[in-house]
Amino acid sequence: MKPPPKSLSQEVLLRRHHGEEDTGSRPEIDAALAADPAAREMLSDWQAQDAALEALFAPPGGVLPEPMRKRLEAAARVSRPAIGWRPVAAGIALFAAGFALGWFIQPAQAPAGFDLARSALNAHLTYAAEVAHPVEVPGSERDHLVRWLSKRLGQSIHVPDLGSLGFRLMGGRLLPGDPGPVALFMYENDAGQRLTIYVTPESGADTAFHHVEDQGQQGFWWTDAGLGCVIVAPIGRDALHAIALAAYDQLI
Repeated sequence: MKPPPKSLSQEVLLRRHHGEEDTGSRPEIDAALAADPAAREMLSDWQAQDAALEALFAPPGGVLPEPMRKRLEAAARVSRPAIGWRPVAAGIALFAAGFALGWFIQPAQAPAGFDLARSALNAHLTYAAEVAHPVEVPGSERDHLVRWLSKRLGQSIHVPDLGSLGFRLMGGRLLPGDPGPVALFMYENDAGQRLTIYVTPESGADTAFHHVEDQGQQGFWWTDAGLGCVIVAPIGRDALHAIALAAYDQLI
């Protein structure tokens, strides 16, 4: 009589998942899998997670940057039998999501660029949804708004006129930021869609536009003349790019 198949450890299952098991051990592992529904479910879940991550976080053009590929492969091979497979899988997914988001924003930018875009998106999502008090100073007090925010930023700025592109100024507000204050201008179009321009002190100069997308919002950010600028709105990428160009020409 054949001995019963050996129980399948997480290490054995990880080798099967990544195609790294010894050829000679495959029949024994196949037999053990046939008798272990929980192990089969685990492998199926891992395969589903791999497919979901690939679909969600593949970069534009489908080409994964080599550093990102190596990090994801290393993370996927982590085995910690003492804590169970579900927390490990969740950690891998969170790691991949965070790393991939950084790639979408800009492939080779310092973390400061990620922080600028993330802060601007958070501010937009918070205040664009506000009904009673979306701005501190209304657009009817445009001159006062410009003087006030320029003084707080320590640099002269201008409020872009986006009327020809379908967005009228609602007003603006002052926000706390790192490393300094933030000026937030808000606009609205006839469809009720709101657009924000986020301006804050930022060292360095990178006048190229960098795209970011999150929670149904499109954004472009750049740095110039000691200021970091991000424009965010729930409109098409090409339309927002045209508005970003107009804002760039007028803002500083």
